[in-house]
Amino acid sequence: VYRVAVCVPTHNEPMCLVQRVVDHIEAVVGHDATIAIFNDSEGRGKGFALREALSAVTADYYIFIDGDGDIDPEQIQRIMGALVFDLYDVAVGKKELPKRLDRKILTYASRLWIRMLFGIKVDTQTGLKGFNYKPVWKTDGWAFDIEILHKAKNMGKVMVEIPVEATVSSGKSWGDIWTTLMDTIRIRFR
Repeated sequence: VYRVAVCVPTHNEPMCLVQRVVDHIEAVVGHDATIAIFNDSEGRGKGFALREALSAVTADYYIFIDGDGDIDPEQIQRIMGALVFDLYDVAVGKKELPKRLDRKILTYASRLWIRMLFGIKVDTQTGLKGFNYKPVWKTDGWAFDIEILHKAKNMGKVMVEIPVEATVSSGKSWGDIWTTLMDTIRIRFR
């Protein structure tokens, strides 16, 4: 029997939405799993919220899923299958490209940028990931995923991309995109 911890970052989502997500996670992974939620009410970033949630749990497998309800917790089963049965170290959800042409181009360019800068060949920005180890990172903002996956690649961890169904949001603000771009450069040249 293995232990599963599901870490859920939130940023001022309505409590009823978060509870619905948590209830759905419990229905998928069972009541034996640990669910750690951290609300980033100060706006320090998703990386900060997940790091705080992760610090409260110990498990054999760690799942990160966004708390905004954009990704159906049923998708956790696909990530767990890749970790437990297919023996990958890291399983990363990959959602479809956005429908809007400008967002589609931006997402494609972002994936290409990350691949060129870090050699990471999996989607870094979908809010569903799983690990067979407890990842460590410093970045507080959106680019924390890139830092985690860059470290995993450098440690020789075997990663796989799992197509997942998700609501593709309208995206981040230009300020968020600029901050993420600067964070990626800092991560790469640390």
